[in-house]
Amino acid sequence: MPDWFYRTVSRPLLYRLRPRVARALALGFMGRLARLPLGSRVIDLLGHMRADPRLAVSLLGAEFPSPVGLGPGLDPQGVALPALARFGVGFLSVGPVGFNEPPARPDVERDDDRETIAFPDGSPPLGLASAQTKLAAACRLGVPLVVRVAGDTADELRQLVEGVRPFAAAFAVPVADAATIREWLPAATGTPVLLLVGADSPGETTDPLIEAGLAAGAAGVLIDGAVARVGGGTVIGGPVREPAVARVRAIRARFGATVPIIASGGIHEPEHALSLLDAGANLVEIDSGLVFNGPGLVKRTNDAVLHRTLARGGSAPVRPAPRPAAMTWFWTALMGLGMLIGGVLALGIAATRVVLPYDEAFLGMSRDQLRDINPRLLAFMAHDRVSLVGPMFTVGLLYVGLSFGGIRRGVHWAMVAVFASATLGFVSFFLFLGFGYLDTLHAFVTACMLQLLLLAVHSELGTHAPTIPPQLRTDRAWRLAQWGQLLLVGHSVAVLLAGLVISSVGVTVVFVHEDLEFLQTTAEHLTAANPRLVPLVAHDRATFGGTLVSTGVVLLLTALWGYRAGSGWLWWTLLPAGVLGYAPAIAVHLAVGYTDGMHLLPAFLGLGVFLLALALSRPYLCKPASELEAEWHAARPS
Repeated sequence: MPDWFYRTVSRPLLYRLRPRVARALALGFMGRLARLPLGSRVIDLLGHMRADPRLAVSLLGAEFPSPVGLGPGLDPQGVALPALARFGVGFLSVGPVGFNEPPARPDVERDDDRETIAFPDGSPPLGLASAQTKLAAACRLGVPLVVRVAGDTADELRQLVEGVRPFAAAFAVPVADAATIREWLPAATGTPVLLLVGADSPGETTDPLIEAGLAAGAAGVLIDGAVARVGGGTVIGGPVREPAVARVRAIRARFGATVPIIASGGIHEPEHALSLLDAGANLVEIDSGLVFNGPGLVKRTNDAVLHRTLARGGSAPVRPAPRPAAMTWFWTALMGLGMLIGGVLALGIAATRVVLPYDEAFLGMSRDQLRDINPRLLAFMAHDRVSLVGPMFTVGLLYVGLSFGGIRRGVHWAMVAVFASATLGFVSFFLFLGFGYLDTLHAFVTACMLQLLLLAVHSELGTHAPTIPPQLRTDRAWRLAQWGQLLLVGHSVAVLLAGLVISSVGVTVVFVHEDLEFLQTTAEHLTAANPRLVPLVAHDRATFGGTLVSTGVVLLLTALWGYRAGSGWLWWTLLPAGVLGYAPAIAVHLAVGYTDGMHLLPAFLGLGVFLLALALSRPYLCKPASELEAEWHAARPS
């Protein structure tokens, strides 16, 4: 459930259900998806959420991929841990683990006005037996696990620690009396132990216990974002935010800079995580924020933390600046330029000769003879070839735009989008060979473009150093952009499917019903007039379909991964790419008189959806850098 789907479709539907049912449905779906053979790949495709390597934190004897993790309040039963581990998190906090198994569906309440989630049942949500199975599955994903344990006696704590030790990077145990801490703590030797204190716990009560625990060998402190609820149970969410920041600041001031602190408490926006980190936390946990704000919160928070790190002069891999001709962006830009030049040439040929000399040689017929076969045949072939020009322009403009705006700046997703699109484009070259027609010019150009792709794959991407601050809080522009992104993703999928359908038609029946109606003939009649005529048309159809597939892929990956506030370059890349993708096809249909309503409807509908998507996305993507800078400094992430 990426943000563009969660905020527009699934959240409104889930919010109509009882909170317990909605949570079970959402987590159950994610858990089942992650267990499918390719389910984890689907999650990665939709989000591209893996944390930047520069966010890695060494703490507690472990390597955390990011300082942003997920707290146990989001998935207290551990139903969807393998899915949540792919959200770009640096760790998962699980538990508390006890001896008693919880009810099948523990009760939960949601308060949208206060942005809180309450758990009336105060019993441990994970029994030891089920916890071991779920922790083993999550542990295989390579994300560190912080396991909370809850026992009433030192002996129970020892048993629980031993039961989950193979899976835990660290334990977290509620602070108790000093004697109990000294008694059980040696049992956890070899695995760091964190002292769990509530965000609302009074310092005069818990600070002496923290001091005793640290003296007995505890490794650090975990500030729990679940606080006591009036009437019993616990509550997480927005009201815990300020107490959590104050508690982190107080513990950091009293116990010094060397004590590791993990903190949670009402992180619903990236700026809230920065507040906890600025107060002194080493790692932070998100829980209720994903319910109220969306699953992309982790990714957006990682972006904010990375910008904060680099702005403070954080370490970044230093590489010698490669020559322009050795950089990935240079070769991908040349690919895009080649597609644009090819599109211009194809448009010129289709508007004049339509068929080239080697086409005539293959057919053994001249242009005039083709006209004699069917007076609309050349117009039909021109319609096919001009329609091909549109996706060539789209792909070319996107490759050039992504190269200069993204790949040149070390943006990984832009490189993957171009590589995936180009690879499928080259594979589609072989679609029409089964008809026995090899377009020598097409083959030569394809071979040249392939060289550029190979050079790009073997070149250096460079280090991404974002210069514009990410957006720290959601606003109306962001919410509108979720609808725009939803429409753009749907449009891209439609283009991809259209390419697959047209490719399939091109290598099978070649003509659709509307084509034959326009030509006022049959495929059999054309084959009887010249057995090589249908293979020539099939070549055009297969090429058009393959180029549409390539277009759909680059559009889809850009729509899924490329939305960032202040990315005006992306908006201005998409606008001409989309308009020029549709304009030639619509214009040539009108010019040759091929005006069947159902045949033209997808083009007009696609253009309308595309323009609406960009209109909704413009306030967010084109947000001025000065506005983002002002927001950043106003939040004081110093």
